Amino acid sequence: MEEIQLPVLEIVERVPILTRVERLMPVQVAENLATLTTGYTPVPGQELKEQSYYDYPVLKEPFWGWEIIWYFFFGGLAAGCFVIASLAALFGSREDRATARTGYYLSLLALLPCPALLIKDLGRPERFLHMLRMFKVRSPMSMGVWGLLSFSAFSGLMALLQAARNGLLGTWEGARWLARLPYKLLAVPGTFFALFLGGYTGVLLASTSVPLWSRSKLLGGIFLSSAVSTSSALISLVLRIFRAPTSTLHKLERMEWAALLVEMTGLLAFLRGSGRAARPLVGTNPGEKGQIFWSIVAGSGLTLPWLLQTTSLLSKGGKKRKNGRGLLISLLVLVGGYFLRKTMIEAGHTSSKDARATLWNARPRS
Repeated sequence: MEEIQLPVLEIVERVPILTRVERLMPVQVAENLATLTTGYTPVPGQELKEQSYYDYPVLKEPFWGWEIIWYFFFGGLAAGCFVIASLAALFGSREDRATARTGYYLSLLALLPCPALLIKDLGRPERFLHMLRMFKVRSPMSMGVWGLLSFSAFSGLMALLQAARNGLLGTWEGARWLARLPYKLLAVPGTFFALFLGGYTGVLLASTSVPLWSRSKLLGGIFLSSAVSTSSALISLVLRIFRAPTSTLHKLERMEWAALLVEMTGLLAFLRGSGRAARPLVGTNPGEKGQIFWSIVAGSGLTLPWLLQTTSLLSKGGKKRKNGRGLLISLLVLVGGYFLRKTMIEAGHTSSKDARATLWNARPRS
């Protein structure tokens, strides 16, 4: 009786999930896209002939879960908002002060959950403190922790200076002293650490032995361009709600359009360079994330908002229509940016379990 009930329970539990996923994109369409972009067509019979140690995984599965996904997402937003705010402060016009002000505030807000998420992922708080006892240039984890701390100092300082300049700290002597500090000069080193934080998460993944993450070295650039696209979408979303000048929004739209184009180009180059190793991300076999990736990340998170942004920049529609379209574009980009990191992490778990792909990835490349 138990032998009959167990499969039935598993089917009942999995049917709603499978049904929701299959509605996103037909399996065959996703599979064709995977073959086209990676240049690799799975041949199960041939892959089974490859050597492995009784199909046991060669690598230990990564332990990263939802905490790291949100840490990567919020970290990218914090870094991207800081970079955009600094560009507006250094090179923008008087109207772009709204972008600088909003960007610095949003950068600090997005950064606040990051230390807690990182400590939660480590399991014990003292592990985070142990990582501060040393500084290793060759260790992506060590560089990431120190980069996060350095960026946190500049992000907090610039938000504090911005608040002082906006009169939010009152008129006491300390607030006036903060307002007189070299605002633009401090933004320059902060921007350097922001760029580091925006791209280091991808570099961290690429430094592992997981085939999906390590086959190509473009993840750092992809995550950095995604940080800029999602941050410009977030700043644009907030400024639209508070009725910012049209010229300011137009600059953000152009930046978002360019960042999306760079991100899409980088992803296509990443998939082509990864080949077989990218199957867990774009394929449709059990455990692979192809349907979610093609429908939510590549479709509604990148291609659709880029096309909408293109028509928005070229058209001369009314303000109300443009605002509604802009809000939709911003939301699509933010959702796509989150699912890019989510599918990349979850597909990495699947990739680490593939013993044959791991051994294939370890061979010298011709």
